[in-house]
Amino acid sequence: MIDRVDDNEFDIQKTILKKKPAKNSKFFVEYDKLTNQVLRVTPEQIESSNPRSDILVVEENDLIKEIFNNKISLHKLKVSYDYETSTRFIVKHYQKNRSEFDYVRTDNDPENFIHLYCDFITKKVVANFISHNFMRDFTKEKTTELQLSNWPERLEVYCTHKYDPSRLFGTLTLDLKKIFVDQEQTFYCPWLPDNSAYFDDLTFLHYNHDIKLTVDKEPIYIPVASVPYKPIIVYKQSGDVLQLQSVIEEARNFRLDNDITFYLYDANDPSVILDTVSLNTETLNNFSMIKLKLKTEKQVKVISNYSHLHIEDANVSTYYKF
Repeated sequence: MIDRVDDNEFDIQKTILKKKPAKNSKFFVEYDKLTNQVLRVTPEQIESSNPRSDILVVEENDLIKEIFNNKISLHKLKVSYDYETSTRFIVKHYQKNRSEFDYVRTDNDPENFIHLYCDFITKKVVANFISHNFMRDFTKEKTTELQLSNWPERLEVYCTHKYDPSRLFGTLTLDLKKIFVDQEQTFYCPWLPDNSAYFDDLTFLHYNHDIKLTVDKEPIYIPVASVPYKPIIVYKQSGDVLQLQSVIEEARNFRLDNDITFYLYDANDPSVILDTVSLNTETLNNFSMIKLKLKTEKQVKVISNYSHLHIEDANVSTYYKF
């Protein structure tokens, strides 16, 4: 027998079909492929309600029990992807409350995508943006658009004595949009020691737990991409028409300027640019679909003027099809 339970908290799915499933029974989760938002959960086999959604099959677990015991709303759930195991699963959104003194120290982790290089000869600190690391973290969902949307426009980074935090040497104001777009920002820091041997006496700290910074006395090594990235824009060509599918909610979250330029080059000869198209970046908002009329019917590939936006042909994309 099936009981229908109403719950006003379920703002996406107003009702849930609920029944006592058999042990180890399967549940079907419909979710939005672009936002990863959970749309509905049911023990009955279902099909996607629209082309943008997909179905995830999961075994009964504690989170499933919470859903069917009305202890959690669907809008507090999302589907996450584990890159290491190539599996998807549902998780809760967590909101962390931080204290005023809960600061974050920089480290020397080469996996972070903002790197501070201390040049003791020129007395400069160079903040570098590592596109490869950013796209890898975005692919593995270590960094999400939701996190990016909560980033400030500027991040204050304080340099203090490692063993006496009350000794403030200087402050760096990172313009995050500039770092994303220009790939670097340089600061003149006369307070840096004359000798790099004193580097270990310095510590850099800030107050945003969603942002991880690396600091070193050596320039960063830029790795060669070795893993497939999650695309931010997917394209598909039909003759002289090119469709662009945005996979982002708001372009400003990715620190884009007012315009984006797409370079369309010959799929068989990367040295030949067949067309150039400039658009206002706001046209990418809300996971929009954009159609472009091309000057040619030759097969093209697409790149943009932003190195941290991975663009992929829909025919080879492992994430999105349209």
